[in-house]
Amino acid sequence: MEITKNALNESNKLVKINNLISNLETIYSKIPSGECNGCAKCCMESVHAFYIEFLNIYDYVTKNDLLENVMEKVEDHYFNELVEVKPCPFLKEDKTCLIYPVRPLVCRLFGHATKEVHESNYAHILEQNKAADDYFFENYGVHLNDEVVFHKIEYCEQFYCEKPINENKKNEMIDDMFMIDTQFLMEDILSENMLNMSITNWFIYTKYAEEEASEKRISHLTNGK
Repeated sequence: MEITKNALNESNKLVKINNLISNLETIYSKIPSGECNGCAKCCMESVHAFYIEFLNIYDYVTKNDLLENVMEKVEDHYFNELVEVKPCPFLKEDKTCLIYPVRPLVCRLFGHATKEVHESNYAHILEQNKAADDYFFENYGVHLNDEVVFHKIEYCEQFYCEKPINENKKNEMIDDMFMIDTQFLMEDILSENMLNMSITNWFIYTKYAEEEASEKRISHLTNGK
């Protein structure tokens, strides 16, 4: 798995021909308005993003001469997040978002779900973290730190939203995002296992092949133990 310059060029051609950024913004526009208090407590992980979102973010940081700085933070996050909880690589020191105008859907949806849905999502994430801990112990003889396994972004009581988004509405938006990404799949630019990866993964694979990145990440984990 690798995102080559040629893949980026072919992707951007498809984006322009099919006006995909406009489609992306249409999906974003369906999210009710909300108001954040800026505490940045929700910005303590690297969220998943669709490929079209990665392209939009990559274009934004490139045009604003931020790519070198972003890649440095992305690498630190990707290679060390199994060792310690790392904040989002796009979180600035003043608690503002470096890519706020082009932030992905997951960030835009935060705070719009009910507390019950939020807790249900965390339970699912906790299961995944425990499974990952088992995997690394069985294959490499190391456990993840408890702070990593049990890391939780708490439900935000301070976020004001116009109205909560029900699961059906959210799933409709996610389906629409998948439909956009499917176009890259059909053009053999993406493979199925690349859909909806972490934003750090998207950026990492522009510099490292998957095997090289994975080996380096595991090395950080095992050496950290």
